[in-house]
Amino acid sequence: MEEKVHVVTIVINDVEEAFHPVSELLHSYAPKIKLRVGYPMRDKNVSVIFLVMEMDLDEMGAFSGKLGQLKSVKVKSTTLKI
Repeated sequence: MEEKVHVVTIVINDVEEAFHPVSELLHSYAPKIKLRVGYPMRDKNVSVIFLVMEMDLDEMGAFSGKLGQLKSVKVKSTTLKI
């Protein structure tokens, strides 16, 4: 399957609870991540992570599905038409 470029937005609503599971998942997909920008809002216990990833649609579905199953985590992905 052809690899495509995806933009992923991850919102972590409870950093204390979800930080480690999200970090472990991102670490396992590190070769696919082309850009990672994080915006921690410590006063609100919220963190937002923006990713640009290059992978096929099946891998993207698996990645976003795993993130979406984590408690206190919301994920939104968009596939770019390049």
